[in-house]
Amino acid sequence: MVVSGILFLVNRFVALGLVLLGPVLVNILMFHLLILPDGFQAGVVLSLLWLLVFWQHRAAFAGIFSAKLKEQV
Repeated sequence: MVVSGILFLVNRFVALGLVLLGPVLVNILMFHLLILPDGFQAGVVLSLLWLLVFWQHRAAFAGIFSAKLKEQV
């Protein structure tokens, strides 16, 4: 989480920061949904913020969501 935060603050390798932070947010959400549902609001807010940053940098993830690999010439 610290590395992701530093990457976000210096605005370098933001896509890597998103990849590192994603599983942490999933764990936070699953913990609060399945074990302790009282404090799920922070996880939801953080996930929405993650989605906002992801949407701004979605071009960096375009290769992941393509159906076919592009042929290199």
